[in-house]
Amino acid sequence: MNTRDLQYFTAVVETKNYTQVAGQFGVAQPTVTQAIQRLEREFDVQLVDVARGRRGMKITRAGQLLYQAADRINHQLALAQKSISQAKRGSIRFGLPPIIGKIYISGLVKSCTPDLLSCLRITDQGSHELLKRLKDGQIDIAILGSMAPINEEGIFVDLVAKRPFTVAVSEQHPLAKKRRVAFGDLANERFINYSDQYIHRAAFNAYCDAARVRPESTLYPLPNISWVKELVRQNLGVSLIVLDAIKDEPGIVPLELTDPTPASFYISVATRESYVLSEDEQTLVTTLKHLELFSPA
Repeated sequence: MNTRDLQYFTAVVETKNYTQVAGQFGVAQPTVTQAIQRLEREFDVQLVDVARGRRGMKITRAGQLLYQAADRINHQLALAQKSISQAKRGSIRFGLPPIIGKIYISGLVKSCTPDLLSCLRITDQGSHELLKRLKDGQIDIAILGSMAPINEEGIFVDLVAKRPFTVAVSEQHPLAKKRRVAFGDLANERFINYSDQYIHRAAFNAYCDAARVRPESTLYPLPNISWVKELVRQNLGVSLIVLDAIKDEPGIVPLELTDPTPASFYISVATRESYVLSEDEQTLVTTLKHLELFSPA
């Protein structure tokens, strides 16, 4: 079976127009027609009913079944082509969210050889975007943050840590001297919130629901978590953030939340189940899973 025939067929199902498909692939229309006919001979069944009159083209039930399988095959072939092309270049496409990057970067530099570090091609995005890119084959390894253990079809995940959230306040803030606070006592505070690419926004909502309060929340379209921390440092608001992201941060004080924990920050190493790691990539994954990042409680 010719895999290109499957590509023509899925395009025909989606467009229901042979001429449009021929133009899309830069071939003559008879090439597309012959591809569909080959598939019909291969499976000994009619896939496309090109009816005359108002009904137009109809995809048979057999055609619909083949389309579902062909779409998955085409997707896997596209991923394989990306992976093989990437393997030729010898680089490691690695996704690292900004907050987790602060936690991991020093440990990586200490634990990895210079040759391995030089292979890294780091994509710096929030975990939601990195998971999407991992599924699409744009990256091959990622460290992801989540509010619960990740369970995604086609993704292999190793949970490596579970960390607490804290409230970050400026050292100039009256609460800075308390060190510990209940979330319900923050009802009158102004929170600096995050865009959807960060799970902190969902964590904030979880804490609000658990404490039955709804503090003022201002969402800034900020491209980096360091900008949120700078606003906190300048005492322009407070923010919910994973504790390790603000440890030893000048001008910022973490407040331990005394509430029963409605949300935690899970850190996982993720790869595609269908992806075969190179020796260097396997070394990186093993290193990520065994880094000693956190001091004992």
